[in-house]
Amino acid sequence: MQLGQIIRNFSDETTAGEILMSCNDLVLFTRVAEAADRFGEAVGEYAAGSVRRFANLAGSEDWLGLMNVLERAADPGTGCLAFMVDWSLRQDEVPQVAAAASCTCGGSGSCS
Repeated sequence: MQLGQIIRNFSDETTAGEILMSCNDLVLFTRVAEAADRFGEAVGEYAAGSVRRFANLAGSEDWLGLMNVLERAADPGTGCLAFMVDWSLRQDEVPQVAAAASCTCGGSGSCS
C-alpha cells in the first residue's frame, strides 16, 4: 500500500480509531484519549485529525522521521499512524508549555 492511500484511509475516524487500538500502545491511546477529551472529540476523530494535520503541516524533518519509521516497522500502517498521532500530540502540548512558562500569576489563575 502506498503512503497516500494509508493517509487517506486514516483520515476516516472509524479506521483511525481501530488502527490506534490495534497498536497495542496503552500510553499512546491514553494520551490520545486525554487530548481528544480536551478538544471535545472522540478518540477516532482526534486520530484522524492528527493524520490530516501531519499531512498538511509537517516539515521535511518530520516526513523524514516518518519514512524511517516506515522502513523499520513490522506493520507500516500502525507505525505510520502512531508516528503521526505522536507528532500531533506533541504539537498540541507546545502551547500549554509555552503558556505555563510565561505565566506570572504564581498559580492563582489570574494570568492574562
